[in-house]
Order: sequence, then structure tokens, then C-alpha cells
Amino acid sequence: MKLYEILDIKREDIISIVGAGGKTTLMFYLASELKNKGKILVTTTTKIYNPEKEEVDYLAIGKENYDFIKNNKEHGIYVYGEGINDENKLIGVEANLIDDLKGTFDYILIEADGSKKKDLKAWNTIEPVICSKTDKYVGVLSLATINKEINNKNIHRVEEFLTLTNSKIGEKVNLDILIEIIFNKKGLFKGSAGENILFLNKVDKVDEDIITLILDKITNKNKEVKILNKIIYGSLKYNFFEYINLE
Repeated sequence: MKLYEILDIKREDIISIVGAGGKTTLMFYLASELKNKGKILVTTTTKIYNPEKEEVDYLAIGKENYDFIKNNKEHGIYVYGEGINDENKLIGVEANLIDDLKGTFDYILIEADGSKKKDLKAWNTIEPVICSKTDKYVGVLSLATINKEINNKNIHRVEEFLTLTNSKIGEKVNLDILIEIIFNKKGLFKGSAGENILFLNKVDKVDEDIITLILDKITNKNKEVKILNKIIYGSLKYNFFEYINLE
């Protein structure tokens, strides 16, 4: 199955992607899969690095291009942002603007928080920025972070991370910390909308027994708190995916 089929993405769905360890890659992976099925919008409600030309068909920057992306009927991948900053990042759009675009695109993919290209993060008080009409909320978590040291180099917003996970600088990331990131009310699914889907990326970096153990921990915890609708685990790099429906 294609990844968009596992996610059960339907026409006119809005998909908000949050987390770290493959968020942007996932967004463009899905855009590529959906490209021949209609008009695809790729954007952000925060900031993302300016995409490579070969990743997109139409790159529209600034409010003067808003009517173009809204009214053009050609199929393909459209990337839209309000500007480019000094770090060559695409400045995102306000969530209510995406509400206005629903219906003018066949599929809308949104990166809804930032992670500074780090594989783990925590969230401040103003993120993620979620469109109210989100149909599927995908929380991305990298299993390559297991046994990584907790420090500023490896983790975005490390101070918030320490509070979120009750951990200390210099400790190693373990499965219990990942479980806390997933299920804490201030964690990966903070402010979620629509169907909640956990995407565990980079499973190729860990042993099968670790994958089995974390899946057991997640499914058991979810029986208590009932946050997740689905778990997808696999590798964007190697194009393989498995899934568990939790409903």
C-alpha cells in the first residue's frame, strides 16, 4: 500500500504534521504520492526551509500570488508562503487562511511546528499552530533518538523538553521518555484536531525487539487515555511502512 492509502487520505483532506525526525520529508513524500491525483498545497503555519525546485511544480511567495494558487486549476504540487526570511525559510500562513483555501485544493499538507532539523523537540506555549479544519493530525517521532543524549545539540527546546519528560541534561532518551512525549497533554498531540495518527519513523535504526516493545507500550497506554486512532511505523528513507488501527 502507498503511504497515503495507509493514512486513508481522502479528497479535500487537510493534514497537519507535527513533531520531529522526518516531518518535512513526510510532507513532501505524501505530496509526491498524491501529485497525479489533483492539486496539492504544501505549506506551513510556522516556517520551513525553502523547498528544492525539483520537489514542487509551483512555488508561490507573497500575498500577491494568493489568487493564483487559489484559482489555478492545474494539477501538481503548489508551495505557498507569505515570504522568505534571511535563513532561506518559507514564512508560513495563518491557520485561518488555510480554512479559506479548503475546497480550492484537492489535498492540503501543512507543517504545523518547527524542530530546527533536530530529531526530538518539545513545544512552547504558541505551538503547534493547527488549522481548525484539520482532518488528520500526524505526530512524527523518530526511533533513531533512542539512547541519544539529552542536550541542546540533539533536542529543540531542551529546557521545555526537560520539564515535559521529567529528565535531566546528560541522560539518555529511553522508551519511557518517548511514551511521555506521545501522551503528555503538552506533548506531541497537544492541540490536535481530527484523526490522531502517530508516525514512528526510522525504525531501521533499532532492533525488532525494541520496535515490538514500544508498540506494546503505546497500545497499552492508549487503552487508558484513548488519544491515538492509528500507529504507522516504518522508514521514509527505505519506503516501507506497517500500521496498527487502534479504533
